[in-house]
Amino acid sequence: MIRPHPQPRRGSTAAFTLVEIAIAIGILAVSLVALMGMLPAGMSNFRKAMDISITAQIAQRLMHDMEQAEFNEVVDLVHLPPDSTGYCPPHYSFRAPKVDAPALRYFDGQGEEVIPKGPVPNDAEKKVIVYHVNIRIIPRAELPTINEAASQVAQVTVQVARTGGNRDIPILTGKDSDPNLPERNLFMKANGVTILTYPALLGKTQGK
Repeated sequence: MIRPHPQPRRGSTAAFTLVEIAIAIGILAVSLVALMGMLPAGMSNFRKAMDISITAQIAQRLMHDMEQAEFNEVVDLVHLPPDSTGYCPPHYSFRAPKVDAPALRYFDGQGEEVIPKGPVPNDAEKKVIVYHVNIRIIPRAELPTINEAASQVAQVTVQVARTGGNRDIPILTGKDSDPNLPERNLFMKANGVTILTYPALLGKTQGK
């Protein structure tokens, strides 16, 4: 006896209705909009974290350079006036003593130093420079303990600034400020410029 083939049941194939598809697309769209809104904040936080990491590496490297150098060279002892009343000699940095303006050092986005071929960076060098570094030296740091040791200790301040467009950052110099101001020879605040400051004390060791 031949049995007839069973007829397929209607509705046995699973499917989505247009309403369900529209709801799913709406939920996906809302989620994507929320995620896109978080991207700028996430990128900004990532950039800040990278800046902190790279600037810390730059400051550590420069501090190491000064620790390895002769102390008398760091404080420019040959040209240092005997009077210790001045808080900070005008226009002095470890890189270039006795210059008309504090000399800066430059680094790219990876923390590698960019050494200009001339007195100031040219256009090609400016394209790769990301960080401007200002090093301020106070040869005779004021210590809260023994005053006699002040001449053997220098206060070092390393400032690393990230500036958009590689524009110049103003520096508070002796020409337009009281020489006893703590901010003397340091970067001034400017819009769009992130400045991280790393202070330290550098002491003279025997034979240096």
